[in-house]
Amino acid sequence: MLFLILKRLIVGPLGTNSYIFGSNESKEVVIIDVGGEPEIIIDTIEKINAKPIGLLLTHGHYDHTLKLGKLMRYFKIPLMFNKKEFDSGIYTHKKADRWLSEGDSIKVGEITLNILETPGHSPGALSYYSKEPNEFDGQKIDGIIFTGDLIFRRSIGRSDLRGGDSKLLFSSIRNKIMYNPEISDNFLIFPGHMDSTSVGEERKLNMFKNYFL
Repeated sequence: MLFLILKRLIVGPLGTNSYIFGSNESKEVVIIDVGGEPEIIIDTIEKINAKPIGLLLTHGHYDHTLKLGKLMRYFKIPLMFNKKEFDSGIYTHKKADRWLSEGDSIKVGEITLNILETPGHSPGALSYYSKEPNEFDGQKIDGIIFTGDLIFRRSIGRSDLRGGDSKLLFSSIRNKIMYNPEISDNFLIFPGHMDSTSVGEERKLNMFKNYFL
């Protein structure tokens, strides 16, 4: 059985979900999005004696990138995100140490995180999924996906901000999640705001389901 590290910290002025994700065996973790209050993230990582190996962005809006430099300097870890987000002007404060694209993967201990390009909320938005986790909080699952502000519990991300596109957003949800053969209804969704959910729940209960199914 795979023993996960998966911590959700709600940080910053807009209540952003910052995730610490990795393996409890190797203790390697990645930080997914920041959003502010880096001291809380640092304290949590040190309390569980984890070893951060990278900082991943789902997208570049300020509520997901605030104070990321402090974490990078403290842990001496690389920044990873999609170059389309940089080239679009959505996030230009720092270049990535590693640019991520569809089909890439990141090894976190014995866990593989796969990268999907999921634009719509922003041009270079990414989602990260892994098929290795088969249990979370006593619940049997097929895997997990971190979606940023693409899809939320019973809702979706905004597409009316600069760089947003509603057609692209619905296409990303449809093609990259709902009808992705790698991702089942029994995948847990960990979004950029609000509580976690599952692909199956959103297929049934999301108020925008008619637009992406």
